[in-house]
Amino acid sequence: MAGDTPWSDLVVAACLLAGGFFLFVAGLGILRLPDVLIRMHASTKAGTLGVGLVFGAAALYFRNTAETAIAALTVIFLLVTAPGAPRTA
Repeated sequence: MAGDTPWSDLVVAACLLAGGFFLFVAGLGILRLPDVLIRMHASTKAGTLGVGLVFGAAALYFRNTAETAIAALTVIFLLVTAPGAPRTA
């Protein structure tokens, strides 16, 4: 069940640290970048990757069908609803 092997715990910890880093970068991008579209790009790309890694770590840690399905559906929802801007040549 939860935390069966030390290798799985290391993978979960690595995913959580990487996800936290990308979420921090997304927040920093919102604060530091000058343009609205650039801020939206930073928050979308880094935020979605960070949340995906955190939910992936939760799915790996719990190894339950319900939690894995909820994590997968949440990541899919984030990918489908992520904002994007059309290119203006």
